[in-house]
Amino acid sequence: MRLMPEHGRVVRNGDGALFFVDINSTGMFEDAIVRAETPIAKRTQLLTQTGEPLTRIPVPPTSVMRLHPGGERVALSELTRELKAGEVVIVTLYFEKSGALGVVSSVE
Repeated sequence: MRLMPEHGRVVRNGDGALFFVDINSTGMFEDAIVRAETPIAKRTQLLTQTGEPLTRIPVPPTSVMRLHPGGERVALSELTRELKAGEVVIVTLYFEKSGALGVVSSVE
């Protein structure tokens, strides 16, 4: 399976932030995001479009799956420092089958 993250971004949101990314899956099998980590937040949480917690976000095969403001996303809370617009941070996504994948993300 091959997963390519594109357009990673961290959007400041009150005292936390939200993480969005496009995942281009060229594999023949489904995978799923099961958690996320980043050094800029002590806590991360996968969320539905209505803000409910999720244990996994499916990534369908041969498709582009988007984490976006109107859909599933990752919330970053208990930030370890102030985020500045334009800086670049790494958010690591953990997949059931593919393991860890670091996403270079700009702060907005």
